[in-house]
Amino acid sequence: MSSRTINCDLERSAVGLGLRKIAQWIDASDFTDGGGTTGTLTMTEQLPAGSFYIGCKATVKSAFDDDTTCVLTVGKTSGEDEFSDGTSISLAAVADVGQEGEAPLEFLASDTSVYLVATSASDFTDVAEGDGKMLLELFYLSTEVELVDNYPDKYNSN
Repeated sequence: MSSRTINCDLERSAVGLGLRKIAQWIDASDFTDGGGTTGTLTMTEQLPAGSFYIGCKATVKSAFDDDTTCVLTVGKTSGEDEFSDGTSISLAAVADVGQEGEAPLEFLASDTSVYLVATSASDFTDVAEGDGKMLLELFYLSTEVELVDNYPDKYNSN
């Protein structure tokens, strides 16, 4: 049975909600250096309209260890941290780090961009030149049928 059939069957069940995610592999060099202690990045995909945001998880595969204080905040508006609930996610060590949002199961009425801010204690240029790599996943409940065959996971970086 294909994943499309399983997904469709789950979402057309009595509840009609399917657990989904957007995910992106991110290298330290993907961040735009703001000229100070922060680097910024907007994820390629958006959280879809009509979804309920649950939480996020960063799987740090290669530590952002050119500055051991480097942390990540995840928000729905530039420079904010609504999706990481005011908590900074450490990128300085290889680990799986999860965080629920400020309002778990927050309903998103429109497509929502995801903004990332990585902050270090020193100039962000040091971090951006390092070899840090992570998979960032944001989980949500979908109220629409979404047929997705392939998305990044911790085993597939393409």
